[in-house]
Amino acid sequence: MKAVFRAPPALQEAWIRRLRWHYDLYNHLYAGGRLRRPLFLIGSSRSRLGEWNGLTRAITISEDHVLEHSWESVLGTLRHEMAHQYAEDLLGHAGSAPHDQVFQKACHILRADPAGSASRAKLSPLDGSPDERDRMLTRVKELLAMAGSPNEHEAATAMRLANKYLLKYNLDLAELDSPRNFTTDHLGKCSGRIQEYEYTLAHILEEHFFVRVIWVFSYDPLLDRPGRVLQVTGTPENLEIARYVHGYVMNLTDSLWHAHCLSGERRGGTRLQYLAGVLHGLSDKLDSHRVKLKQEHGLVWLGDPLLKDFFRYLNPRMRRLGGRGVLRGDDYEAGVQDGKEITIRRGVAGESRNRGRLLS
Repeated sequence: MKAVFRAPPALQEAWIRRLRWHYDLYNHLYAGGRLRRPLFLIGSSRSRLGEWNGLTRAITISEDHVLEHSWESVLGTLRHEMAHQYAEDLLGHAGSAPHDQVFQKACHILRADPAGSASRAKLSPLDGSPDERDRMLTRVKELLAMAGSPNEHEAATAMRLANKYLLKYNLDLAELDSPRNFTTDHLGKCSGRIQEYEYTLAHILEEHFFVRVIWVFSYDPLLDRPGRVLQVTGTPENLEIARYVHGYVMNLTDSLWHAHCLSGERRGGTRLQYLAGVLHGLSDKLDSHRVKLKQEHGLVWLGDPLLKDFFRYLNPRMRRLGGRGVLRGDDYEAGVQDGKEITIRRGVAGESRNRGRLLS
């Protein structure tokens, strides 16, 4: 029976070119260039996401996988199949199963998931959980909800208490050397150019929400457009909060800019200038919260060495990329003031649907 595809051949060829590019990148980063590039195919299977065939020396990625999952999930499948190739070609073990120790070693080298899952498992409900970490997160959710109070003093106090709980919890984990698992998530869309306000938001997540961030290469398979996406690494609990904060702030940007344009305070500046100011204002506000926590409670976060090690394991050859900021002006300064009025509120699961300004 002839395979039936939904994507035109030209687009499939573009996907294959990008898969080759990422294969070469992972081969260089993780395998020291020792793998020999195979043939790449787009398959029609709906049950198998990917497959390594040692006889034909081909890696096949399902078309449905590309169309229905994020590109980062596709890349996870690619590394999984590269691990099968690594186990066969370099460790001399063909047909390795997920429970096989040789394949597990290959997965560790290629930073691959042995299960090859295309989707991230959903976090279990927090409410009512006896787990201490879940009780802490439930309390943080309650405080973020209180941060929506129309009383500015109450809102600021709730936000500061939420930060205190997060800081104390992560301090306890690091000081007690409690067992913890780290994982990654990707926030936002693949973009060819990262703007200053997006860099600043990434910096806020790393400085205040106990995760490590890096912009990694990605791809939009429907538009055939390469770019970068924000990769965030941390415990599942901290990732849940960072994911919410990122979505909440990004959802605010359009409504804040629209309100600024209607306020009559616009001085001919651009949206990017204003948003750069907004995020710098929010960063300043969170910095002031951190200073108060240090002064009032002596809480100082010096980082988690285990998270640092895991982050280096995932990104062994990372380098800093400098970005050009927008020009400053009256709209930038207006954005700074509006950013200082943002209070992150509501629950931490899912994106916020509130697109208005939070404090008058």
